[in-house]
Amino acid sequence: MTKKTDIAKQIATVGESSFSKLKDLNIPPYPKYYFDTFMDQLTQTNNKELIELSKKYSYLFAIGEAEHSAKDVSFELAKSSLSEFEKSNTHLKSISSKNLIDIGAIKNEYDDVDTQKVIDSFKSFQDQILGELNKADGTIKQLKLEVERLERESHIDPLTKVYNRRVFKKDIAEIFQAIEGKEVDLFLIMLDADDFKDINDSYGHIAGDKTLIFLTKLIQNSLRKGIKVYRYGGEEFVILLNRTTIEEVKSSICRIIKEIASSKLLYKGHDIHLTISAGIASHKKGDTPEMLLERADKALYQSKKDGKNCYRVGC
Repeated sequence: MTKKTDIAKQIATVGESSFSKLKDLNIPPYPKYYFDTFMDQLTQTNNKELIELSKKYSYLFAIGEAEHSAKDVSFELAKSSLSEFEKSNTHLKSISSKNLIDIGAIKNEYDDVDTQKVIDSFKSFQDQILGELNKADGTIKQLKLEVERLERESHIDPLTKVYNRRVFKKDIAEIFQAIEGKEVDLFLIMLDADDFKDINDSYGHIAGDKTLIFLTKLIQNSLRKGIKVYRYGGEEFVILLNRTTIEEVKSSICRIIKEIASSKLLYKGHDIHLTISAGIASHKKGDTPEMLLERADKALYQSKKDGKNCYRVGC
């Protein structure tokens, strides 16, 4: 049985080397990455007791939907609190303005010393109120800027730096609201990396993450500037194209597939090759976002079934 002091020292050593490794690879020490690296480093110690102990408490490193949900709730609460703060400040200004004392008029009517002291007291109090309201204005401005920054960051997938699923749902809902009852040239493309699990199994999750970053850049570079790319989940991405033709959409997809298939990522002396499959769905009058997504997903499934590294168009 390993002594408690020895366990603590070994864990601290492995922890430090894990952080150093992530730093060398220029990868942020997010819990998921850190745990994978930690276990990799720990395995090299050949200490079975420590390995089992770390596996047993792996949940301490986990980040999941609960954390993202908590962030969303906290973010909405911050926005709501700021809004209430702003309303309160506006209300105070209104009260202060309505009850503003005309110090000059009172001075003209009263000259005795005692009255002057009362007037000065009122003026001092009034100046303090106005000063606090001005400070609150400054605070509100700073908080607004911070909320705007957090809102921008909450729209971006932290790994790939493209838009996340939440933004996709918001964007497609707004688009469908604008085109309700109309026939428009709108296309949804769903892309999925082929055999991505093999990369994770062969080279580890850090290599998988590096590959996703590499894949995202290839997709973006193959599209016109300004077209949004969304990470829908895992190794799956979504693109919305409007005011275009099916021929142009097919051309864009062919360009993406060809670019990815001809590229490779060098990782720790290994050439990681990747291909991608895609499904295209075109908007039909009466569609809902779910119907469009379902057709794209079925077309994507068909492209996988037909050998991968290709695209199919949904009916």
